[in-house]
Amino acid sequence: MYDFITDLFNLDKKMIKNISVSSSPTLTQLHISLIPQRIPCPFCHGITHLNGYSKPKVINHPKLTDRKCVIVFKNNRYQCNECLRTFSGPNPFSFTNFKNSYLALNNIMVSLSNLNYTYKMVADANHISVTQVQRYFDSFVNIPRIHLPVSIGIDEIHSKMAKQSDSSYLCDMVDNVNRSLFEILPSRSKKELQHYFERIPEEERKTVRFVTIDMWEPYKDVVHRYLKNAIIAVDPFHVVKHLGDAFTRIRLNILYQLEYGSDSYYLLKSWKDLIEKDVFLDNEPIYNQRFKKKLNKRDLQDMILDISENLALGYRLKVMYKNFNDHGTEENCEAWFQTVLNAFKEADLSEYAEFVALLVHWKKEILNSFQRPFDDRKLSNALSENINGQIKTYLAISNGVTNFTRFRKRCLLSLNKKTFYSINNRLKSDKYTNDKN
Repeated sequence: MYDFITDLFNLDKKMIKNISVSSSPTLTQLHISLIPQRIPCPFCHGITHLNGYSKPKVINHPKLTDRKCVIVFKNNRYQCNECLRTFSGPNPFSFTNFKNSYLALNNIMVSLSNLNYTYKMVADANHISVTQVQRYFDSFVNIPRIHLPVSIGIDEIHSKMAKQSDSSYLCDMVDNVNRSLFEILPSRSKKELQHYFERIPEEERKTVRFVTIDMWEPYKDVVHRYLKNAIIAVDPFHVVKHLGDAFTRIRLNILYQLEYGSDSYYLLKSWKDLIEKDVFLDNEPIYNQRFKKKLNKRDLQDMILDISENLALGYRLKVMYKNFNDHGTEENCEAWFQTVLNAFKEADLSEYAEFVALLVHWKKEILNSFQRPFDDRKLSNALSENINGQIKTYLAISNGVTNFTRFRKRCLLSLNKKTFYSINNRLKSDKYTNDKN
């Protein structure tokens, strides 16, 4: 039994005087007292002697998974032979005045390092209140500003925590090389970004070599002003998304002019994925009930593109740009880009006018994305999008996170391996220190 108990408490069995266990379907109580030790007086350092026991202290100790488990600790009391003062012996299970054991505190923080757990889930697993879990988190996690990395990815997350006066989005920044989140700001506005970078020494800002962004103009302006040595690259995914949206407008404009229920309407409505997504076209032909014959997906795509010359032209241009995006290199991208841009301009499709303006305005940043400075990967915001997905999942399962200070610390603790928690006996709360206010 002692071997089990010492494993349960991480306590040397030579220190144990008495142990007893009482259990019910919902609660297990572990009654324990320790052998008296030779402890010097903390006041005068004189010799002491045992002077009875303190009132039993109940300490939450969530070692069992099927029920609540507590330690009922009967601590020794000592008296000094010289100054006659009395005091309690050391508590090996918890901090003084804490009702949760060191194990409970560590369990809580390990769980909070995973964004898949809400505060409610952690509280239930450890048999304490949500408020107490949050207070431990506020006290044990202190994350200062993290040094700027050599390659930064900047993106945003829609949230009610954002400073509503200038933005509806939070701004998150990632380290593209070490694959981690390193900062979240309460707004993506130019004012907030300027305030953040102004507080960073110029020498540190000069070490940033690359910045990947979507096409939010303030990002570009701030990087040019504060990160003067950085090359800006636009995320290729966002450019292709704009292209896809423009092509969808071509399809819809044609669809709305067709007679409802016609063959052309059926093709553009039911088989739109054949021209809007990357689909394997050369499958085995299967019987199509509407056309009364066997057709494969390429046959259906050809029929769709025969509906309109504008649709066929728009599709060819879309394929042309995606081919450039997928296969261009740092050496050939500039000439290839100009060929593609000229083709879009010559086509003069009204639905592509906005996309053409985008290509002209962001040409340099688009071409910069073809550089491969790290691990033979194009410069992109793929990591930002991945981390955003994890944060959005956390926001969804948390059912309304409102404290930005706590939210920032939680995300950085979970998504940056260089951040840590430190269990201590100094408790505080971030409840009224919300940065967004």
